[in-house]
Amino acid sequence: MNEFLRKKWEMAGLSDDYIFNKVMLDYDICLEVLWRILPDLHIKKIKLPNNQQEFTVAPDAEAVRFDIYTTDEQGNYYDIEMQVADHHNIAKRIRYYQTASSMEAYDKGQPYEQADDSYVIFFCNFDPFQLGQQRYVLHKHIDEIPEQIIEDGQTDILFNVPSLRHDVDPKMQAFLDMIAQREVEATDPLVVKLKERIAVVKRNRKWRSEYMRRSVYEMDQEMREKKIREGERKVRDGKREILEGNRELLEGKRELQKGKREIQKSKREIKEGQDRLKEKEQLIQEREQKLHENQQTIIKTSIVAMRELNIDETTIKKEIKEKFDLSDKEIKDYFAE
Repeated sequence: MNEFLRKKWEMAGLSDDYIFNKVMLDYDICLEVLWRILPDLHIKKIKLPNNQQEFTVAPDAEAVRFDIYTTDEQGNYYDIEMQVADHHNIAKRIRYYQTASSMEAYDKGQPYEQADDSYVIFFCNFDPFQLGQQRYVLHKHIDEIPEQIIEDGQTDILFNVPSLRHDVDPKMQAFLDMIAQREVEATDPLVVKLKERIAVVKRNRKWRSEYMRRSVYEMDQEMREKKIREGERKVRDGKREILEGNRELLEGKRELQKGKREIQKSKREIKEGQDRLKEKEQLIQEREQKLHENQQTIIKTSIVAMRELNIDETTIKKEIKEKFDLSDKEIKDYFAE
C-alpha cells in the first residue's frame, strides 16, 4: 500500500484535485489563471486564494467546501474546482456551488442590483456535457428567445481538459495542456511557475503525508460504498424475484380457474380437462417450490449482506423475521446454517 501511494504521489499532476489545490494556492499562479480564463475582466489583484472556504446554504443543508476561492478588487467572487471523476451530476453540482458562492455576493441591507458577480469555474477531466466542446460558458436565457441572456451576475465556465480542439486562446490552451500532462511550450511564464510550484508541493512532507492519509480514507470509503451498493443491489434483485414469483403464481391460479371452467362447460372434455388440470397443478407446485427456494436464497443473501455491513445478529434476525414473516423456528434454522 505504501509503495502504491508513493508512486501515486510521484505521478500526480494538476489533474489530481489535491495537487491542483496546493498549486493554485500560489497567488501569482491563481491570478494568472484567472487572467487567462477571463481576460475581459482586466483583474488587477485578488485576495490570497483559500482552499478551505466552506459555506452552508441552509442550516439543514450539506456544507460545500470550495477547492479554490477568492475575490478581486471589484468584489467579484471566483470558485475554481478540479473535477476528476464524472459522477453524472455536473449541472446540479454547479448549481449548488453557484448558490453558495452567490450568497456571499449579497450584502445584508444592500439593493439587489449592487450584488457582486460570481464565477464558478470547473476544470473537468472529462467532457462534462458530452457535446464535444472544449469550453462551456453557461448563462440563463429566455427559452422563447435563446439568444437573450439574463444578466444576473452568475457565470459558470467548464473546461473539457482532455479535448484537443484548441478552441481556446493559446495561453489558456497551455494551462489545459499542463493539466492534461501534454507537451507544453517551456517558455510560457505560467508553465515555468507551474512546474516550479508542483516541485515545491512534491517536496512538502506535510502535504505528502496528508495526501496519503486522504488517499487511504478515500479508498476505504469507496470500498464501503461499493459493499453497500452491492448489498442494496442484491436486496433489489431479491425483491424483483419475489414479485416475479408472485406474478407467476397468480398467472398459474388464473390458468387453473380457466381449466375448471372448461371442465364444467363440456362433459365430453372432462377427461382432457382433468389432464390439463393435473399438468397445471404440477406447474403451480413447481413454481411454488421455486418461489420457496428463491425466498430461501434471498433470505440467506440478505443475511450475508447485512453481516458484511457489520449489522448485529439481533437486528438481522428481527429484520429478516419481520420482512419475510418467519416463525422463531425458521429463524433459528437459518442462523444455525
